[in-house]
Amino acid sequence: MLLSFRLAFRYLLSPQKGSFSSFASWLAVAGLGIGIAALMLTACIIHGFETTVSRKISSFDGTARIQHILGQPISLSENKLGSFISEANTHYDVQPFVRGMSMVRSGYHADGVLIEGVNKLSPALLINWLNPRSQKQLKKGEIVMGRQLADLLKVNRGNTVFVEELAGKATRRIKSLTVVGLYHSGLSEYDKTLGYVSIKDAQSLLGYDEDTATGWVLYSKETFNQTLPDISYPYVMETWRQRHALLFEWIQIQRWPAFIMFGLIALVGIVNIIAALAMIIVEKKAQVGILVSQGFPKSNMQMVFMIQGGFIGIMGGLFGGLAALGIIFLQLKFELFTISEEIYFMDQIPMSFDKPMFLLILALSYILCMAASWWPSKAILRLKPAQALLYE
Repeated sequence: MLLSFRLAFRYLLSPQKGSFSSFASWLAVAGLGIGIAALMLTACIIHGFETTVSRKISSFDGTARIQHILGQPISLSENKLGSFISEANTHYDVQPFVRGMSMVRSGYHADGVLIEGVNKLSPALLINWLNPRSQKQLKKGEIVMGRQLADLLKVNRGNTVFVEELAGKATRRIKSLTVVGLYHSGLSEYDKTLGYVSIKDAQSLLGYDEDTATGWVLYSKETFNQTLPDISYPYVMETWRQRHALLFEWIQIQRWPAFIMFGLIALVGIVNIIAALAMIIVEKKAQVGILVSQGFPKSNMQMVFMIQGGFIGIMGGLFGGLAALGIIFLQLKFELFTISEEIYFMDQIPMSFDKPMFLLILALSYILCMAASWWPSKAILRLKPAQALLYE
C-alpha cells in the first residue's frame, strides 16, 4: 500500500519536464477547485441572505408574540398568562406591547404610522440616538422611527412630530413627540411605517387602560432560540417565522435550483478527472506494463490511480475552499459586491460561513472523485504486459 501511495504521488507531481500526467492532474485540480468554490459561495450567499433577513425581521417582531385570538386587549395581570410568563422568562425577555395605527405629522407632511409602545426596545435593533444611552428605553414624549419615514416627513433627530390616533372619533387624541432616534434596516415594510414610543404614551394615545396591552413580545436571551412554552385558549402565539412563512418558503425554493446549477460546474470538474486519469493511464501504460511484469499486482496498480484521483479531490477541495473563504473575507471586510437595497432588503451581497455545508461539499467531492477514478482505472485489470511493451 505504501508503494501505491509513492507511485500516485510520483505520477501527480512528476519531476519530468513537460510531463503530460502532471499537467493533466493539475488541470483537473483547477477545474474541480473552481466548481467547489462556486458551490461553496452559493451556499454561503443563500445562508447569508437567510441569516441577514432573519436577524432583521426578528429584531422588529421578536422571537414570538402573544395576543388574544380575537384581537382584544389583554390584561397585564391576567392569571392565565402568569405561569407562562414565569416559565418563558428563563430564556426570553418577555415584555408587554401596545400597537395601533396612527397618523404622524410634521408641518405640511403627514403619513400613516404603526405605533408600537414598549418598555424597552429590541436589543438587536440598531438605533442612531440623539443622545447616547446605555439602555434602549423610551421616556414619555419620545419616539424612534425609521430613516425612510423621517425622510418622508422631512424631520431629523431632535425635531418634534405630532401623532394622532385614527379611531374615527369626533375628538381625537394628539400627542407631541420628540424624535430621539432613527433606525435603518433596509426593510421598507418597517422603515416606512413603524414608530416606537413608550408604552405609557401608546396606552394614552390608543385608548388603552394602564393595566392593558395589545399582547406580549418575547426576545430571546440566548444565541439560539429555546423551545417556547405552550399557551392555552383564548391566547395565540405567533413566531416571526410563522408571520413571514411565505418569504422563507421562497428562500427554500430558490436554494435547490442554485445548488443544482452550480453543482453542475463541480460535476464538470469531476468529469475532467475521469478524462485526465484515462489519458494518464495511456501515457503510463509502458511503466504499468513493466511493474505488472515484475510481479506488481494489478489490483494495487489500479489503487495507484484511484489514490491519484483521491489526491486530486482533496487538493481541488482545498483550493476551492480557500478561494471561497478568501472571497467571503474580502466581501465582509470591503463590501466589494453591492446590490439594490429596495429589492433585496440589503445593500451588499450577504455571505455567511456555513460550516456544515462546507464539510458536506468537501466530503461529497472526495467521495465522487474516488468513485470517478475507479471507472478509468478498471482498464489496468485488462492490461496485458506484452501488449503494453510491444512498441516500447
